Amino acid sequence: MAKNEQLEAKILQTAEELFLEKGFDATSTTDIARKVGCNQALVHYYYRTKENLFFQIFSKKFNLLMSYINAGLQGTDSLEQVIQRFIDFYFNILSSNRNLPFFMINELIMNPERRRYLYDFMNQHADSNSYYQRMEDLVQKEVQKGTIRPITAITLILDMISLIVFTFVSLPMYSDFFLQSEEEIQYYLEQRKEEIKTLIMRGVFTIHDSQFNL
Repeated sequence: MAKNEQLEAKILQTAEELFLEKGFDATSTTDIARKVGCNQALVHYYYRTKENLFFQIFSKKFNLLMSYINAGLQGTDSLEQVIQRFIDFYFNILSSNRNLPFFMINELIMNPERRRYLYDFMNQHADSNSYYQRMEDLVQKEVQKGTIRPITAITLILDMISLIVFTFVSLPMYSDFFLQSEEEIQYYLEQRKEEIKTLIMRGVFTIHDSQFNL
């Protein structure tokens, strides 16, 4: 990678770290430049504005998510496998970025401008609708077979995301009271991940628990 490309990538990575740590509004391009070790003018040269940095970071995360969903829906994977991979993926992402849920709540849920950007961005990416439709087709196929209760893909996805996100939103308080070390936190998160898989499977599938590979 050329020197200029390395600096451009480092600015983007540093902006992501500071956004997650301090929040978008509390982070300035001066903060980013200082941590990178470059002139503030270079931040503006590569990314123009702080908002553009945010949108590029979001786009990167969104494309990563879409590529994962696409891979998870390939071939003959069952709905059970797709659910377990979905939960594994989100836990892995949030385990490595524990401030991400707070950042997303602040920047997407509490900020109408960010929500409008998200809406427009998703509408401009036809693949996102294609991936959702494939997930919906898989879910409805199982509904028709009678292996799961009547449910839509969006409801299933929201059920999984809400359980996963709450695990990390509540983690600071829970760890203060009950967890003493990073090893205990990792063990707790692994237990929560498996518990969420069990809750989703039991809440959706109509067959006996012994059929699940949990």
